[in-house]
Amino acid sequence: MCYSTSNKEKSIAQMERELEAQKKASLNYKPHYWMTGFAHETIYAVTQENPSIIDEMTWGIVEPWTNDVSERWKKLAGKSLNTQAEYVFENNRSEEAILKRRCIIPVTGYFEPYKIKSASYPHLVQPVHETYLGLLGVYNTINGINYTSILTAPANSFMEMVHNGKKRQPIMLDPNYWKEWVSNDLNDGQIRHLMFQCDTEQELEAFTVLRTATNARADNNVPEILDKQYFPEVVEQQKYDIRQADVYNENWDNLNSGNQNPTNLFG
Repeated sequence: MCYSTSNKEKSIAQMERELEAQKKASLNYKPHYWMTGFAHETIYAVTQENPSIIDEMTWGIVEPWTNDVSERWKKLAGKSLNTQAEYVFENNRSEEAILKRRCIIPVTGYFEPYKIKSASYPHLVQPVHETYLGLLGVYNTINGINYTSILTAPANSFMEMVHNGKKRQPIMLDPNYWKEWVSNDLNDGQIRHLMFQCDTEQELEAFTVLRTATNARADNNVPEILDKQYFPEVVEQQKYDIRQADVYNENWDNLNSGNQNPTNLFG
């Protein structure tokens, strides 16, 4: 799942450069340190219908025939924010959108909960070298408003160590395939290939942040929400998790290793 994101760049210029697109003339760009999808605020995307333009999206997809969007959101809850890629061709909110209305949603990072028993320790996941991750999305348009959802899939070996409860992740498409995702020339098989076989090769890092970061009711849109926090119990548990893993992931070197009192997870 992916219910909160960050888009911290003060200017949209870097987004335009990395996506090779220009902002829509009427777009009023507003950065955020933290945003919860449950507030159904504006996020940005390049779309299949107009891949050279960065457009505005309202986070929370609904069926294209929906009359009362707010009431539908109440019933769907988190299901409007994320769509499982395994069922995107059958889901009545996305079965047409996956063919005709795909989008790339740029974020500078997103937040996922790491669990130790019943305790939750939110992590910020972000690229090390680039500014943006490109999350896969689909959308429906109702009365001129785009309502979008982020596609999710089973977690890769790195994200399993971060989102260790439900072990899912937003699909982070490799930048080499961003333009292909929003092209009109894809069949079902090619769409599935991009969703499940083209995970980003960007170097990632993940570290603990303030524990309110996954609380949708908290006032988290502050710079401090992006600061690294040190929890020794998390570092020790993740060291144990990695030792138990069957497959090494090079991004594990960046898992909480930059916190205060940095710990080499392989030391």
